[in-house]
Amino acid sequence: MKDMIQRCLSLGFTLPVIFASSMRRPNAPAQVSGPLPKAPTPLPISLPAPTLVPERPALTRFSGTVVRHGTRFALREGDGDLYALDSTGLAWPFEGEDVLISGYLNPDSGLLHICAIEEVDDLRAGAV
Repeated sequence: MKDMIQRCLSLGFTLPVIFASSMRRPNAPAQVSGPLPKAPTPLPISLPAPTLVPERPALTRFSGTVVRHGTRFALREGDGDLYALDSTGLAWPFEGEDVLISGYLNPDSGLLHICAIEEVDDLRAGAV
């Protein structure tokens, strides 16, 4: 226990000395006689080329049933197409329900990004 305390104390006393010595300018002259040297003119900073952000696909509406697909959720459309859903947190309350999802479909992965999800029964009740 004493060893550990001694190590911590020695480290605590050593670190400020190391940091203080690193803050000093190396080879700084004590006195400068004569005219001060002119500071170099900084070069203009070149800005990086603007990167093109890929456009999102158009917002699309999908309807179907939210089903469990392994550990994730998916949307099964009426014709049998299955789309993996990106947000388990938004989908789990609607498991087994018919829903209408507004979102973006990633064509590379087939993943459906949910922007809004509504139960179909709620939509029918609002229309009546």
